[in-house]
Amino acid sequence: MTILRIARGFTLLELLIGLAIAAIVMLPLSDMLRTGADSARFVRANLDQNADARFAMGRIAAQTTLPDRPKQGAANAGNPPAWVAPLQYALTNGALVETDPDAKPVRKSVLATGVRSFELRIPDVGTGYPLLRIDLVLDRPDCDAADGQDCTVALSRTVRLRAAP
Repeated sequence: MTILRIARGFTLLELLIGLAIAAIVMLPLSDMLRTGADSARFVRANLDQNADARFAMGRIAAQTTLPDRPKQGAANAGNPPAWVAPLQYALTNGALVETDPDAKPVRKSVLATGVRSFELRIPDVGTGYPLLRIDLVLDRPDCDAADGQDCTVALSRTVRLRAAP
């Protein structure tokens, strides 16, 4: 005597309906995943831009406040004199470039890219050790300000120039 087992499973129609329902549920989730990935990319680019700006500001401040600078009686407002830093800074094609003319061969280093403006100046503060104001504004080229995104980082730092002890 043979006992036949009835095979129980899903029909093709049931599988197709299940796949259609799963696709409808997954469609908004994939859009959320894409939005999350775009947001993470934007935040990472923003963090990198801030790190570049902080590095450039710290490097310039460290180089301009070395303890072997001469003391000035009265600081003149305007551009810093040649003794402020042995290094030279220039804005070249959106990159802040530091040049060390004393190195043989002359060494050029890129401190930051995407720089919109850079300024070193000595505000008029009277007698004593002068102050040096460093202003730096960076732009992100892959950012769209029309979408309401904040595409710039503006940093300012004031450091006191000092003489050798």
